Amino acid sequence: MALKSVSTAALRRELARREKGATRLQARRDKLAKKLSALENELESLGLPAGGGRRGRKPGRRAGSGRKAGPGRGAGRRKRARNATSLPETICKVVKVGATVSPADVASAVRKTGYKSTAAHFGMMVSNSLSKDARFKRLSRGKYQRVK
Repeated sequence: MALKSVSTAALRRELARREKGATRLQARRDKLAKKLSALENELESLGLPAGGGRRGRKPGRRAGSGRKAGPGRGAGRRKRARNATSLPETICKVVKVGATVSPADVASAVRKTGYKSTAAHFGMMVSNSLSKDARFKRLSRGKYQRVK
């Protein structure tokens, strides 16, 4: 329902209704707070902590929850590969102007130039670079053409 179609009197009635509900909720909260206070006093008289103590595990990571060493992972993280040129520049060196290519073809050609990457999904990185680079135009699904 659009606000323009509602009369001012109807809006005022709705506001009054909501304010009445809010005061009811505040009264109910105050009543429950008094009950809680009484229960905490009773617990203290029995020698137990008033708040009941904190439940659940303590905040922070558990010990030993990090990455485990496994085959091909070494003792921890992989080293980031360093290359002389960026991925988009290497792609442009590999693909000639006017050539139509697929990301898989470009990925294998870039790897053949000696470009190093530890990415698990290197083909996706190449695909993202092709779609973002203004030197390439998307022709269809999985096909790009070098225009500059």
